[in-house]
Amino acid sequence: MATLLVITAFLPLLGSAVLFLSPRMDVKTARLVALATVVLTILPALILLFAFKPGVIEPQFAYGAPGGPYGLSWLGSPDIRFSFGLDGLSLLLFVLTTVLMLPAVFASWESVTDRAPTHYAFLLALEAGLLGLFASLDVILFYIFFEFSLIPLFFLIGIWGGSERRQAAVTFFLYTLAGSLLTLLGVIALVVIHYQHSPSHTLTFSIPELTRGLAALDWAGWQVTAPWSASPQVLIFLLLFAGFAIKVPLFPFHTWLPLAHVEAPAAGSILLAGVLLKVGTYGLLRFNLSMTPIGAQVLFPLLAFLAVVGIIYGALVALAQTDIKRLVAYSSVSHMGFIALGLFSLNATGIEGAVIQMVNHGITTGALFACVGMIYERYHTREMSELGGLWERLPLLAFFLILSSLGSAAVPGLNGFVGEFPILVGMFAKSPRTTVFAATGMILGAYYLLLMLQRVIFGPLHEPHGDDAHQPHVIRPVAWHEIAGLTPLMVLVVWIGLYPRPFLERINPAVAPIAARFPSLSEGAAKPALATKSEPSRLVTKPVPHSISYTPTRGSR
Repeated sequence: MATLLVITAFLPLLGSAVLFLSPRMDVKTARLVALATVVLTILPALILLFAFKPGVIEPQFAYGAPGGPYGLSWLGSPDIRFSFGLDGLSLLLFVLTTVLMLPAVFASWESVTDRAPTHYAFLLALEAGLLGLFASLDVILFYIFFEFSLIPLFFLIGIWGGSERRQAAVTFFLYTLAGSLLTLLGVIALVVIHYQHSPSHTLTFSIPELTRGLAALDWAGWQVTAPWSASPQVLIFLLLFAGFAIKVPLFPFHTWLPLAHVEAPAAGSILLAGVLLKVGTYGLLRFNLSMTPIGAQVLFPLLAFLAVVGIIYGALVALAQTDIKRLVAYSSVSHMGFIALGLFSLNATGIEGAVIQMVNHGITTGALFACVGMIYERYHTREMSELGGLWERLPLLAFFLILSSLGSAAVPGLNGFVGEFPILVGMFAKSPRTTVFAATGMILGAYYLLLMLQRVIFGPLHEPHGDDAHQPHVIRPVAWHEIAGLTPLMVLVVWIGLYPRPFLERINPAVAPIAARFPSLSEGAAKPALATKSEPSRLVTKPVPHSISYTPTRGSR
């Protein structure tokens, strides 16, 4: 299975290379090569999903891990390794990446004819970068894929985007690059601290070893010699946070996102919203919460404030939009703020809700951007004032748009509710006042999505004219490839909403050790004491109550 994981991660890179080396390939052949690569990547990813053992905390399908059967050290010393594996935090995001490639490829099926082989090559390269990132068990390997994933999307936006594509691409690239450099400093600091203060004085870049080793350090015993008064974890937390918050993006680091979404081609928007934004929240969970828990506790008021402001701000700005794609883009700011809020609840219930909500947001928002792309292909407009009554003309498209919108609005019985409800419960245990503000953003989110459906889907049929001669469009029905791309997402919207147990079983064991690093659920609990010269303190971690169960106790694992 370890070899299968590596093959799955690098198969898109092989397809990308074939397309890059065949720039004169005709459009039809390029489509088929891209589609075949995507399907051949989904199949082993599903095998890994069902082969994953839910009760195991450690990474599974490990390849190249220290002491494992495949020793692949790059440099010898330092021991930077080609190390892959999946745990409950990364498994679902890994599989989601492969599934979302299907609507992404189909979104370009009719709309991209200019340099089609290169377009699909960049899409597959982006998939390879994201799969490698989620599978990485080495911090340097993680960072390489973290940076690599910027490049394909930069070209997808800059070449096949809208009228302001160059500005959008450059803004996206500079924002994320600047933040990621600060994140690299934070990662290096963690590696050096582990090397200097661990009993074995081992220089390691292994994510599992760093997580265990840093948790065992007596931070309070040596932090008194640090040049800053607070715990060094706070500074390291902020360095890591800088890059990941821009990637999420959290307010006020969000300004690059709406422009990038609006100018990106449909396939780029699907992958940007569906997967690339999750890199930020995944990084916060994998590094900030797992390796610098004191920093998370000390900075909780600031983190919760930024998340709540992002939730409400994103919802209010989305409510004011007339362009459907821009509305969905700002809805991502709001929903990603909600996911961040779950992480910052610092307890198992909220963190589990955040992890499953990463998947849910990828499914519903990816589907929404696919639907917007389908509308734009037919009408060459995204203005809600120029559209109406599409249920009469395109009932299947209307169905896809309605179901994905209701899932995004967290209607009970659909996937969004499974994520947002435990986030609210988890944050209520930490800070009831914060939860009230977050719930307000949730209500606003449902309102702007329903308002969009009322304007675009229902009411009398209203369609724009197709050209200067005011000849109406000849509207083609929903095609087979559009149905094939969106149907798996619609199935997941309902499946996760009605029966989330198989997904939560895989998440829970990986979340429990992270939640155990935080000593209390209570808002009024004492904050982690910082060392002083007169009385050094020590962070004591106590187990916290486990998550809300969505399944009967009898027979559970």
